[in-house]
Amino acid sequence: MQKTCPVTGRTFEVSSAEMALRKKLGIEGEPDVSPIVRWQILGAFWQHWALHKRTCDKTGKQIISVFSQDCPYPVWHKDEWIKHADPPSAEIDLRKPLFPQMWELFRRCPIAHNVGAGNENCEYTDDWWYSKNCHLCHSGVLSEDLRYCYRIDTIRTAQYCTYSFKSERCVDLINSHECFQVLFSFNCWQCSDSAFLYDCRNCQHCMFCTNLRNKSYCFANQQITKEEYEKRVAAWDFHSRSVYEQAKTEFFKMLRKSAWHRALFIDRSQNSSGNYLDECKDCENCHFMSGGSEDCVNILRTHITRDALDCISPYKSELQYCSSIVQDNSYDVKFGYNLIQCKFMEYCAHCFQCQHCFGCCGLVGKNYYIFNKPYEPEEYEKKKGEIIAAMKSSREYGTFFPAHFAANPYEESLAGFYWPLTTEEGGKRGFRMHEGDEKREADTRDSSEVPDRSDQADEAAEQFAQTLSESRGGGTSRGVTKTPYWDAAASRPFQILKEDVAFAQDLKVPLPSTYYMRRLQENFRLIPFDGILREVACGKCRKRTQTSWPTEYDGRILCEECYLKEVY
Repeated sequence: MQKTCPVTGRTFEVSSAEMALRKKLGIEGEPDVSPIVRWQILGAFWQHWALHKRTCDKTGKQIISVFSQDCPYPVWHKDEWIKHADPPSAEIDLRKPLFPQMWELFRRCPIAHNVGAGNENCEYTDDWWYSKNCHLCHSGVLSEDLRYCYRIDTIRTAQYCTYSFKSERCVDLINSHECFQVLFSFNCWQCSDSAFLYDCRNCQHCMFCTNLRNKSYCFANQQITKEEYEKRVAAWDFHSRSVYEQAKTEFFKMLRKSAWHRALFIDRSQNSSGNYLDECKDCENCHFMSGGSEDCVNILRTHITRDALDCISPYKSELQYCSSIVQDNSYDVKFGYNLIQCKFMEYCAHCFQCQHCFGCCGLVGKNYYIFNKPYEPEEYEKKKGEIIAAMKSSREYGTFFPAHFAANPYEESLAGFYWPLTTEEGGKRGFRMHEGDEKREADTRDSSEVPDRSDQADEAAEQFAQTLSESRGGGTSRGVTKTPYWDAAASRPFQILKEDVAFAQDLKVPLPSTYYMRRLQENFRLIPFDGILREVACGKCRKRTQTSWPTEYDGRILCEECYLKEVY
């Protein structure tokens, strides 16, 4: 059936598969708003893109947290939270709306300062798991010696990589996998000793190439000798940031003018729709999903998930509805966010290893709780039924938490990245918006002072500072790691550490010269997604096909049949 979304004004389809899954999950009625609006609300509750210095509200010690000092919840260091979680509880007045009562309770409940476990020397991370020696990284697992990475699995010795897996000694990987010593690749698999590749497979010693398969010693898609290749590559010295940026300009021109683009990335999947799907079955309108997921509808970002509807990141879970980042073997969860290893939960947040809870926040290892109070199982079921009846009467049941329940500002959420809003727009829709830019500290240097060449880092910094000092009639020279720099575009400071210098010199790449998250977001934005699949004419046969690619690539987008003919 077709419906019109009251928020966007666009029509959207409610399929028979969605209605069947709603019935299986025990959800009454039909959806009122489009899937994108549902994702936008849920995505606002997934904290992204920022780490803050703040104090732990339990110990008073300084910590690094994904939640700022302005977070409406008390924030405790995760270790303290797990050891001492004993949040307040509340009585329920069924004569009054339930969401205001939940909010009055929730904002008094301590939450963990970040998400993740099993890490060593990874204090400056979030949503980070079973990894070692990683700095300023987000959403990753089983990785080591990483700096400034996002959405990573099993990667070692890398920087500025996003949505990439099983690779080593790489920089600027974007949706690239099983690569070794590769600089700036997009949609590549099993490539090594190469730079600036797009949609290449099993290629070695290639540069500025697109759509190649099983090639070696190619430059700009031309097959040349090893000697000629090495001569051409030597002309591009990537120690220099200006040379690296020039190469990026050539790469983006190559994307628009000469590369062929696969309309949809759906592999090893059956009866599934959406984009970036691998090993999925009977999944509808799902994106960035893999690992044997089945019977899901309207899901964004997950792995090994079954029977889920209207969710964001229901990682390794089953039977989920209208939830955000409910992960790690959770089961039968409705209207939850930031839950880990939880089962049979409704309207709960920031809980760990809990079962049979309703309207709870900040619990660890609890069973049969309502509004953070314990009940006997039979009493719990009776009380829960009364609350649900009251919420149905007030038309609260069946909707997700109001937007102000999110612990982070909208701009620091996944939704803020994909569906940005002005401060005024966000305020009208109830989102908590970021209040002002960070003020520049007096001791920060302009980012223009970062030396162009990493192999001459300290010498160049000293020379630059000396020249500046002489022109100003005084002052002292400063090494590249001594004081922070200021990224005016991001309105954030950044520091070049000695580890950054060693990494850049080892991999022969430039030094960092921006606030790390700005560069990560620029990379991640290359992967096209806004929740909409549009129709486009195939660049070869003109057959109509669906795609996520923006219109600037029209004419170079191929349907699956033509892509296979052209590329393989």
